[in-house]
Amino acid sequence: MTSQPPRHLVAVWNPSYAQDALDDHLRILVDWNTRFREGKCEEDDVYVWWARLRSPNRLQPLPHVNEILQLNEQIDKDIETHVYLTDYRSLYVADLSAITTDDPVADRDAAHLPGYAHNKAADFYFMLDDIRRLVADDTVATVEELSKLMNVRYDRRPVSLYGGMTDLPLIVERPDPRLWFSDLGQLTDGMLWAEHDMNLRHETDRMSRELRENLFGDDVWRVLEHGTRTFLAVAEATFRAHRADPSYDFSGPAVEFAKAVETEVNALLFARIRKAFSKGNPVGRHTRVNDTEIDLGGNVPHQTLGSLLTLLKHNREVQGAVKVVFQNGADFILGELPAHLEPIAAVRNPAAHSARVEREACVKLREAIVGIGQEGLIPRLARAKMR
Repeated sequence: MTSQPPRHLVAVWNPSYAQDALDDHLRILVDWNTRFREGKCEEDDVYVWWARLRSPNRLQPLPHVNEILQLNEQIDKDIETHVYLTDYRSLYVADLSAITTDDPVADRDAAHLPGYAHNKAADFYFMLDDIRRLVADDTVATVEELSKLMNVRYDRRPVSLYGGMTDLPLIVERPDPRLWFSDLGQLTDGMLWAEHDMNLRHETDRMSRELRENLFGDDVWRVLEHGTRTFLAVAEATFRAHRADPSYDFSGPAVEFAKAVETEVNALLFARIRKAFSKGNPVGRHTRVNDTEIDLGGNVPHQTLGSLLTLLKHNREVQGAVKVVFQNGADFILGELPAHLEPIAAVRNPAAHSARVEREACVKLREAIVGIGQEGLIPRLARAKMR
């Protein structure tokens, strides 16, 4: 008997409440994280409250209050639980650590709640430990991403922005489970995702459109992971800004290009293997990575490029799973891919972060990854996912 998949929430923010309600939350998170780094508060103080404000026209309580509060039991079991936040144009996912009906202002916790939500009636307050951007200013992409969530109280139909956003927040399940925050800072150099996504945000938005329209194309761009797109945009924007400066240290964009590959290989391998192995208990479902047992039929935590290389070259369970799941594509994954990953892993290695990367080395890495004058590794990984 299979266990119930994790449940999550979908909420909508009203742009009329504040000039940019989402940014108000991001600023609070980043501010508290800065205080923590400076030793002015504890790590447990790094959070922000999201108020599910109550419409003044609604007098009756929500019909699923108890079901929403029951998510606290899931959170208490250390199951990563999400709130998807949208204004219909953009989409964010937040790491949910508690749900309460108690007003933070009354509990003397007003510094963690944006000012626009003070002294307003609310159904719930969600404690968010981090917020990650998935879609920026693209209604079509927001619709597509939300359709991957199943509305539990609507016969588990895909979430729809048009006709399905009633009795918010929605309780949803995700058929393709995602651990949006399992990298534990490995992909953000110790920063919160909220902090990472605020850096160069407008430039990366512009560069994302440029990469999609003039390099990768819609089909490849659509199947890339959200993190992959972000890392590519940051890397490309930084590279282009400094490409004419031979004295510049290109380790920053080089590492961002490497993160894009790392993110995409994780998605390629473990999503497909999980889908095949989760339906039973075949031999080879469990293996060990860095002295930690992982279930290939479950949610595999994010693996570094170094770990991925070890798995592909030496781990019999993963090698066997690749041969079963990818069949014709196994030759590329087990044969060619490790050779492509080795020079990228050398750049991604934490020990290499302090080493200078010359422009010529970054140019070579960039060309191999995105595909300048050759078939790029990122498009090859994307097409492997399409198959």
